[in-house]
Amino acid sequence: MDIATVTAAISAATAAVGLFDRIADQVERFITKQPAPSVPREHRQTIVESRGDIVARAPGGAELQRITAAQIQHLPASQLRHIQVLEKSMEAHYQIWESVYPQLASLDSPVQRARVDQQLTQVIRDMRKDLDGILSFLQLSGLYLDDHYMHIRHLVAQV
Repeated sequence: MDIATVTAAISAATAAVGLFDRIADQVERFITKQPAPSVPREHRQTIVESRGDIVARAPGGAELQRITAAQIQHLPASQLRHIQVLEKSMEAHYQIWESVYPQLASLDSPVQRARVDQQLTQVIRDMRKDLDGILSFLQLSGLYLDDHYMHIRHLVAQV
């Protein structure tokens, strides 16, 4: 397996998770219809790329787990390339979410609100398979997923 394919897959997976981290709390509030907390919630785990590896970090930056490029070299090249496709798709969904979600706060008309709700619901449905693919890849790589990743995965599966 060539290291460029592995490195690209690691970058794509962590970038896709990073995109989702930016909207995870919004997605949860949208699905559950709960108000935003007065203080943003801190997650027990975030997944980032560090020195070419996949790293799970605790709040404050402590490393919880590291998956090296060497540890995922055994995965099929087609699967590693597919992660890049999923990341591009997640980016497209993120851009739509980023433009539509803020409209909720300013809508007075029930008809407009219903239209925006429908758009956001569709974005979640479209994003669901990509998110599941990325999270499955991380788990297959040996990463233990905790906290909001599993919770949001469960929530979006119900939409």
